Amino acid sequence: MKSQKLHLLILSGILLATMIVCSQITIPLPIVPLTMQTFAVGIIASLLPVVNSFTVLCVYTIMGAVGLPIYAEFSSGLAVLTGPTAGYLYSFPIYCLVTGLLLKIYGKSYFSLFTANIIGMLLSLLIGSLWMILNLHLGVWAALMTGMIPFIIPGIIKVILVVVIAKRLQGFMQRQLAN
Repeated sequence: MKSQKLHLLILSGILLATMIVCSQITIPLPIVPLTMQTFAVGIIASLLPVVNSFTVLCVYTIMGAVGLPIYAEFSSGLAVLTGPTAGYLYSFPIYCLVTGLLLKIYGKSYFSLFTANIIGMLLSLLIGSLWMILNLHLGVWAALMTGMIPFIIPGIIKVILVVVIAKRLQGFMQRQLAN
């Protein structure tokens, strides 16, 4: 039992570091950059239990809020958490909750991983877009066209990568816990 808790703590730390690194893989675009953050969120939600994945994303958010340059393009601080893309940061723990709960209920088959992560990804894009309505004073359609629609195809590609990698890592992790 102790070794499983230690394994979970180490995995959480590794996945937090993965989130920080993936945040820096960015294609700058007007208003909303294309990043690998949602890929990392999907991996975290797929590999960790719900509470742990939620905690990792809350720690990530807090670390950036206190000034550690871990958000996209090495940004940080309260300005980011109140800026036009803050809704995406707030959506990441929610992505983990929803995806993790769906995986807990339906298991971690390829289909369940894909479906749960698609739902999490779409929810994240929707929350990010809704934030832009408030922050940039956009209409609903303009916010969706700015913050959601252009990111659906890249999001699906990232989810496919999440599923393939998560399935491979799950097998590896099960073998490690058995030893």
